Amino acid sequence: MRNIFYFIAAVIAFGAAFYYYQDVSQQTATVQKLRLVAEDGLTIEAGTVIDDDFMDTYVVSQEMPRALAVEFEWALDDTAVTRINLRDQVFGQDVTGGSFLQRGHFFVDQQQDFALRIREGYRAFSIPVATDRAVENFLNPGSLVDVVGAFEITPKVFESRILLENVEVMAVDDIDSVGEFENRDRPEYNSVTLQAPAEQVVRFAAESEAASGALSLLLRNPCDEAENCIAQDNVSQ
Repeated sequence: MRNIFYFIAAVIAFGAAFYYYQDVSQQTATVQKLRLVAEDGLTIEAGTVIDDDFMDTYVVSQEMPRALAVEFEWALDDTAVTRINLRDQVFGQDVTGGSFLQRGHFFVDQQQDFALRIREGYRAFSIPVATDRAVENFLNPGSLVDVVGAFEITPKVFESRILLENVEVMAVDDIDSVGEFENRDRPEYNSVTLQAPAEQVVRFAAESEAASGALSLLLRNPCDEAENCIAQDNVSQ
């Protein structure tokens, strides 16, 4: 009988200790939210595109008690998925430094978001590509490429020509962000959307009509003609 009493007392003590531990854990648990750095006079202007440099310079992680998380549900959580999805997002309004990031800061209209990323004097256009003759899974939105076409000089004699050089890939099929492209596990594609100076686009449209078959893309090093960029040597360790 005494052993049963001790057993019941132990169970009650364990339950009380577990409840106390859970209560303390809930009070001391924290969550991480994303916010802009708090700099005097800092304002992120509408139209600003988020890239890796922006994340490193202007976005910080803010720790807060989980008990306050309910009041900040609108603020974006600091998770790996959130950071991937933020890449290539465009601010739809001016946001002051120190503000917590939220979905309302960014364009919801994908078409408007996409159009704002076209540089001044440039035009966006889509072309079919042969992935088996291109760079396939190494290509993603934001890549820099050359566009190459094959031309028949004499019957059964062909030569390749570079039709566009160092142009940006804005979208792969209908995917226009690196985050979404990676989330879809880099799917197969049949077309890409590029942007180039308007006069080059007009010339390309005329020249590409004479090309034989689909066009091919050649991937460029992002450090080509870029300042403050260090290319990596392809050396096996």
